[in-house]
Amino acid sequence: MEIIVDASAIMAVIADEAESEIVIEYTKDAIIVSPNVLAFEIANGLTKMMKRRIIEDKGKLINFIEAFKQIPIKLVEVSLEKTLEIAWDHKIYAYDAYYLEAAKRLHLPLLTFDGEMKKIGRMIGVEILGEKDASL
Repeated sequence: MEIIVDASAIMAVIADEAESEIVIEYTKDAIIVSPNVLAFEIANGLTKMMKRRIIEDKGKLINFIEAFKQIPIKLVEVSLEKTLEIAWDHKIYAYDAYYLEAAKRLHLPLLTFDGEMKKIGRMIGVEILGEKDASL
């Protein structure tokens, strides 16, 4: 089974957040798929953590990136036109629309902890994973 996984789910794992167990459970027997912008979004998320002083050590920042690089992820291209349609229709950033576009086009479930992406995903017919109260 293939699952689209967004940056919030990957960050949960590499930063050992509470949701990491949910991500691991959903992906243990799955092929993780993500738009080819994932690495850029992960790097951006880590620099946000640095700026907020959540990460105060350069070595820890590097360790997070090394952990990310160990995760086997199948990267896929996205349609910029379809991405911008989703972004326009729902007034969201392209980064969020990339995951929604890939999930919709490939008919794959989306694992995310982003509330707005869950809502929009359901609206456009994407199966959403990652509900805290959902049984695995």
